[in-house]
Amino acid sequence: ELANYELKQGMLSLSDDRKADGNVIHKVVKTICAMANNGPKNSGKILIGVADKVADKVRIEQLDGIEARKIGNRYVVGVRREAEHLGISAESYFARWKDAIRNSELSTALRDSVLSNIDYNEFYGLGIITISVPPQSELSYLGEDIYFRSSDETLKAETAKQIASIAKRF
Repeated sequence: ELANYELKQGMLSLSDDRKADGNVIHKVVKTICAMANNGPKNSGKILIGVADKVADKVRIEQLDGIEARKIGNRYVVGVRREAEHLGISAESYFARWKDAIRNSELSTALRDSVLSNIDYNEFYGLGIITISVPPQSELSYLGEDIYFRSSDETLKAETAKQIASIAKRF
């Protein structure tokens, strides 16, 4: 993972109870904001349905009875398995992600451009959601907060210096 891309295995926990982890969706929304603040010449991508740890891949295979597809050093585990666990269609699962973004407090321009650039791809029947964050022409917010990427981390701008430094990118 780098400043301009992020991987998430999905929205369900990998514990035995498989509960939806609302924190994952909130983290993704914060990451969208942070990627948008990389500057007007930079875009970003978030892939939902990809594990970057062998332990997560093995656990998902055990829990969901799927065979992950290795791509480089990552593992495509898909989101269809989560939709099935939730008893919903892949389309409904995809709609949950879109609704979470639509109902977030992201800056209007950012929210609308991301919603126009979110996609679902079958990929070997596993299903991947790609959230593209197009370059933005102005500073982006999540509510009253500003987020930024530091390598592969999403951080909240806490000081006036941090905010001014991010604003200079635009």
